Amino acid sequence: MIVSFNRSVPALFGAGASLRTGMKVKELGMKKVFCVHDKGIKDAGIADKIIKNLQAAGLEVVVFDGVIADPPDFMINEAGKIANEQKVDGIVGIGGGSTMDTAKAVNVLLTNPPPISQYYVGLGAEMKPGKPLVLLPTTAGTGSEMTAISVVSNTASNTKNGVIGPAATATLAIVDPELTLGLPPHITASTGMDAFSHAAEALTSEGMNPMSDVLAEKAISLITNNLKKAMKNGSDLTARINMSFAALLAGIAFNDALTHWGHAIAHTIGTHYHIPHGVGCALALPGVIEYVADAVPNKVEQIARAMGLSLSKDLSPEELGREVADAIRGLNREVGIPSLKDFNIEKSSLEQIVGNVLADDCAMFGPKRASANQVLSLLNKAYAY
Repeated sequence: MIVSFNRSVPALFGAGASLRTGMKVKELGMKKVFCVHDKGIKDAGIADKIIKNLQAAGLEVVVFDGVIADPPDFMINEAGKIANEQKVDGIVGIGGGSTMDTAKAVNVLLTNPPPISQYYVGLGAEMKPGKPLVLLPTTAGTGSEMTAISVVSNTASNTKNGVIGPAATATLAIVDPELTLGLPPHITASTGMDAFSHAAEALTSEGMNPMSDVLAEKAISLITNNLKKAMKNGSDLTARINMSFAALLAGIAFNDALTHWGHAIAHTIGTHYHIPHGVGCALALPGVIEYVADAVPNKVEQIARAMGLSLSKDLSPEELGREVADAIRGLNREVGIPSLKDFNIEKSSLEQIVGNVLADDCAMFGPKRASANQVLSLLNKAYAY
C-alpha cells in the first residue's frame, strides 16, 4: 500500500513507490535533473533503475556519482559547480545519509553563491530557497529525507557542521522499502541504530514535544521488533517496510525535537576516526541515556516501554537509566555493533576530542549540560561497552 504524508516534507511511502519517481519529478516542473548518488548505489543497480525511470518520463539527467561518506565541503562545492554549469533545474538524490546530505547541500548552491561553508549554522549568511529536490533513501536509518538539515564535513576544522533551511529541505521524499531489500546485515544494523538514536534522542531532547514523542516512541517500537528480522532475512519485505517507516517517523521526530549528546559524540568520532555514523550513534546512546535519566526519567521510561522492557516500578532515575542503557547495549551486541576499541582506537586519544563534542551544534539541545570530564566519561563508555 502506498500512502502520502505531509508534515515537514511531503512523502510518498510504500513498496514500489520509486516507480513513480519520473512522474513525480515531472509534476514538480523539472526538465533537466541533477541525479546524485554514490558508486555503491550504481553497482547495486538501483541508480540505473531510477535514472531510466526519469528518462522514460522525458527528463534529461545529469549524473554525479562522486558522493563519499561524511560528505566533505570540497566535494559539495565541486558538485555544486557541475550542477550550475549544467544549468539543471532540480535535484534527485538516491542513497543513504551521505548522498542525501550531498544533494541537499548542492541544492543550496544552485541558488546561492559558493562556498557551502558560509551557510553553516551560526554564521548568519542569508540563504535563498533552492530548486525542487526529491530524495529517495536506500537505507532505513538517517531519516534525512524528512529533515531540514544537511550535515557537511568541515575539512578546515575537522568537524561536522549543519546547513539548515528551505534549500536543505526536500520538496518530496519517495520512500520505497523495496530499495532496501538485500541491504547487508552490518549496514542494516548501523542505519537501524541510527534511526533508534534519532528517536531516543528526540524523546529526551530539550526540544521534545507531544508530536515528536508519539512518533519517536512508535519508531523505537518498530525498530526493536523488526531490526533483527531485517538483518536475518534481507528479503523480508514486511520487516523492511517497518524499518523504513520507523526511519521516516524518527526523522520527523528529530527534525522537530532535535538530537543532542549522542549525535554530538557520533559526529565527532565520525570525523576524527572515520567511524560509520550509525555505529557512532549506537555506541554513544547507552551512556547518554544513563547520563540524562535523572533529568528526564519519564522519557527514559517511555523508551523502556517502546522497547517492551519489564522494569520494576520503584526504580530510581539512576537505576532506570542503567537498566535502559544496558538494554540498548544488549541490542547493540545482538546486531553486531562493534565498540570503539574494535576500531583499534587508542583510548588515550579520546581526551583530545572532548572539545569538539562540546562545540558540536547538537550539544546545546541536551536536557542537561555536561562538563569536559562528563563528556570524556561518555566517550569512555562508548570505547568498550
